Amino acid sequence: MIASKSKKKFSDKILEWYKHHGRYDLPWQKNKDPYLVWISEIMLQQTQVGTVIPFYIKFIDRFKTIGDLAEASEDEVMGYWSGLGFYSRARNLHKTAKIIAVQFSCRFPDSYENLIQLPGIGRSTAGAILSFCYKKKFAILDGNVKRVLSRFFGIQESINLTKTEKHLWDISEQLLPDNDIDIYTQAIMDFGATLCTPKKPQCHSCPVNQTCIAKKNNLTGTIPLKNKTKTQADRSTEFYIYECNKQILLVKNRKGVWNGLWLPPQQNYLSKKYIIHKQGERQCVFSHYRLKYKYFLIKITNKKDLMVDGLWFDWKEISDLGLPAPIKSLMINLSN
Repeated sequence: MIASKSKKKFSDKILEWYKHHGRYDLPWQKNKDPYLVWISEIMLQQTQVGTVIPFYIKFIDRFKTIGDLAEASEDEVMGYWSGLGFYSRARNLHKTAKIIAVQFSCRFPDSYENLIQLPGIGRSTAGAILSFCYKKKFAILDGNVKRVLSRFFGIQESINLTKTEKHLWDISEQLLPDNDIDIYTQAIMDFGATLCTPKKPQCHSCPVNQTCIAKKNNLTGTIPLKNKTKTQADRSTEFYIYECNKQILLVKNRKGVWNGLWLPPQQNYLSKKYIIHKQGERQCVFSHYRLKYKYFLIKITNKKDLMVDGLWFDWKEISDLGLPAPIKSLMINLSN
């Protein structure tokens, strides 16, 4: 249990730091609409702020309300998400929007019990929505907060472990101030994102450096600890890009990290002889493996030569479709 005096001292210093150094110009800060906060929180999972901003603006411009998102097709939602990665986030956004539209008449739930039941909303996202939008006393524990608390309290156990995460949740909840919960939530997130950074933290400017255990023991370079995940072997595949009358064939992928996205067929469905007009090799890197792929552009004169369950699209439609970013980039280059 953290002494009440120590808790208040920590939160007060974080709030005071935020007054002078916090971020106030992020697009999702302009309106504390829970729908907009939810979209931003999901996009910010495992993605940097600088990357998220243009995607967020474009996404919100198209899907201005929960109703807009619920009524859209999955293909359109995936198209607007293309390039952000971790595509299960987009699928869960769409599922949740539909549930809220039907079960809550497009009104965002304001209770933890209802929020936590929705696809893609975990404990931290629910806490962010409740604290930012409803000023309720709920903690968050994103990557930034984990890093701040691990260093300040000198936690030298892997943050991947369930017991460590439980310990960090206990600390995060104990440190919550009685007032300004929405400001404190943003403050500790900004503190981790801009000052207590993963590499080269600015300890000399830190308002709590006198009591930070990692700073005292020169451990900021090693805390937080994280168990290394096993690196998977390189994978390989092939993409057959069939063109007929200036249209290309795409199939809906139903497995792996690109589940729900459009892709060119990954095997050759032509039994007749054919001419390869363009071919090459590329690769893309995921968090745990590298995918190497060959591509072949094949022009045909009769779509009936291909017995495959897919759809034909004009080249100009590619930029709006839900394709993985590296494949979309390849296709756009080929169209030119």
